[in-house]
Amino acid sequence: MTEFTVVDRPVDPPPGAVAVLPEVLIAMRWWRGVAMRRAEPVAMTPLERFTLELALTTGRADPNEFFEITGLPGALLPIAARRLVTSRALTPADGGYLPQPQVAEHAARIQTVYEQRHASLDFILLPRTGDLLALDPRSSGLRAVEALRPRSAGNAPVSAGLVGTSLAAYLRTRLQDRTVAGIGDDIVEVGQLAAESPPMIPNGLCPVYRCQGELRAEGERYLPVITLPGNGNNEPVSLVLTGADGLARHWLALADTISDPAVLARAWAVVTGRNTHTAPRAQRTAPARWTCRLSAADASHLAGRGRNLALPVGIAIHEEDAVIEVTIDIAGADQAADALIDTDRMLTAAAAPGVDTSAVPRTRAAWQRAWQLGFPGLAYALREAEDFSYA
Repeated sequence: MTEFTVVDRPVDPPPGAVAVLPEVLIAMRWWRGVAMRRAEPVAMTPLERFTLELALTTGRADPNEFFEITGLPGALLPIAARRLVTSRALTPADGGYLPQPQVAEHAARIQTVYEQRHASLDFILLPRTGDLLALDPRSSGLRAVEALRPRSAGNAPVSAGLVGTSLAAYLRTRLQDRTVAGIGDDIVEVGQLAAESPPMIPNGLCPVYRCQGELRAEGERYLPVITLPGNGNNEPVSLVLTGADGLARHWLALADTISDPAVLARAWAVVTGRNTHTAPRAQRTAPARWTCRLSAADASHLAGRGRNLALPVGIAIHEEDAVIEVTIDIAGADQAADALIDTDRMLTAAAAPGVDTSAVPRTRAAWQRAWQLGFPGLAYALREAEDFSYA
């Protein structure tokens, strides 16, 4: 069940971030330096151009036809067709090769084939959300993670489909489905046979790591970032999980919970310290920020509890695998509430070091409120005339 606690001193997210998660439990597996095959464009040789034209003109590149026209042995045809097959322009059939119309015609126009070369990528799997990320080994951050040697906080069961599956087989399936984030169209194959590849999750359990998180905005997408805590010899390590859209949606859904008026009422009861089935009217202003409009009665109640109405309220939403902080700005729903909020704003501004306080009323209500808000210096200044009046 979702639980709520009040954050005493909420802070705005770092620049570029829209939400902060002070605690996250994330199930994660990673693999470094996985062999892949990259298709790189190269210019066709004259023999490849002839072979492709033969297939397009006659509907089939045949060894006998190849020999009759060129005088070259038909055994050279597989060599001439090799890169055309890799490029999917031709398909082997009964000792010859059939053109794949659209691909073959495009290849003939640009006079280009693709040659497979070895590549190496790092991968991160988040089994709870199904995110699979491909990363450049030079910037993935996984080398630093392994140097950190993070301890798992436990283990999470994974779906039956992952148990016993080899890494190569799983990557090949996801690559064919084009569901690997961060991988380009030039990566066309896994450079390892399934039989030679280790099982992904041999015991059906994935390590879970305790870390901190934040959600950053990038255009219309959100990027999850996790930070694994450091130890005596290593600094904390942050990983930007670009393309982990499932995780981003999961984190946003945590903040979304208080969009439900009934859930917001439960959270508001924690703020006010009294049970209530209703909450102030709220308007969402950012993924993890709302503005609540308080009545005079609600504002007076909060002020009586010592809360500074000029400052936002922080609420931590606790779920099983994450804690996310949301911020609620306070606004008035009527003139009386506005007056209470304006008083706190005036006193908060006047309490800053070096600020001229001459405009603040020297009234008992003002200095008592300043004292209640934790501004003793301002309170003494406001009651100075009263304390030292000997007339």
